[in-house]
Amino acid sequence: MPVRVEDLLELNLFDSARVEAGEKGLKNELKRVNFSDCPILNDVIDHEIVIRGDFFINSLYIVKDDYEEMKKLFEFYINTGSAGVCIIDEYISEIPEEIKKLADSKSYPILFINKNIPYGEIIRTTTEMILLEKIDTISEMRIDKLLNENLEDEEVISLAMRINGAFKNYYSALYISFANFNKRNLTFIRNEISNNYEFEAVQYKNNIIVIINFNKQVMFNSYIKYISEIIEKHSGEFRIGASNIFTDKKDFNYSIREAFNATEISEIIKEKIVHYKDLSVYKLIYPIKNERIIEDYHSETIEPLKEYDKYYNSNILETVENFIEHDGDYKKTASLLKQHENTVRYRVLKAKKLLGLEDSHFKFIEQISIGLKIDKIFMDKKRWDVY
Repeated sequence: MPVRVEDLLELNLFDSARVEAGEKGLKNELKRVNFSDCPILNDVIDHEIVIRGDFFINSLYIVKDDYEEMKKLFEFYINTGSAGVCIIDEYISEIPEEIKKLADSKSYPILFINKNIPYGEIIRTTTEMILLEKIDTISEMRIDKLLNENLEDEEVISLAMRINGAFKNYYSALYISFANFNKRNLTFIRNEISNNYEFEAVQYKNNIIVIINFNKQVMFNSYIKYISEIIEKHSGEFRIGASNIFTDKKDFNYSIREAFNATEISEIIKEKIVHYKDLSVYKLIYPIKNERIIEDYHSETIEPLKEYDKYYNSNILETVENFIEHDGDYKKTASLLKQHENTVRYRVLKAKKLLGLEDSHFKFIEQISIGLKIDKIFMDKKRWDVY
């Protein structure tokens, strides 16, 4: 995701900054930081010195007493396709109204920042953001390759070493997704996680992938707890999917895929932290969720119950779902639903008859358990289709 002018305003360094003009251009993409504090001598643009996407820093000292030269400077900034300009307010604290109107009409952002902020600090911080974004883009491409291509072991190992340079005896991947993206919070979370040398945190599509490297397996759960506590300090709703524990680098692509699947399934089962090893049947049915066989299975096990409920205005499916969740305990199910135990028994028996399984309790439990998991996946797909 490219660095934009508006991203700078989220940094502590820019707390004193204000947008003087061109607010509609805050989404302009930054490619490089440039410094200019000299007059424009002619209309020839040196493209080796100025490139599209430059973010200029200037005090306007040279042109502070010459409106025509100041206007010429801003026209130069706009015509070269630069992203915006940050003005140090040491010599002027506002710009002429005509230049403001020009910047607004061209959606060209003009920022003012406190004179006590050193030029060098602005350049360093902004440049670091741009460089980090380029590194993230490369990492994202590598992860996409791991997820979407059939690679030889040597290729997987090569990519793994480029993404995670701190392999130990064991490693596991976490995929952390956020309900609401906030670049500033994401940066805080990532930086704090990365302060631990046993973690490698990489931004991926507005979320974070963390590789945990460790020598003792007993540390694994405590590391996840530590990471979740960091996230809770900076973010609202989030989910974590944790892969199995691996030892061989050639399995790195599997660890990433498992973490992704675990996070996606966590959305379905409404759990904040999900370990791939605990996904049971979901591990089998989720990868083939779009296959016809899954749709057929759902039609055979869940649709008859839904149709019956809809026609008779009953709640057979809800009763069966709670019955399964409580390990087939009629009393617990009745207590939860505030129904008589015989009512629960009747509804479960009715479900068995609808599915032709009244003579096989074990088959009923087996098939309806899988069917309910498929139903949750289908409901999640419908939810995303709406968006």
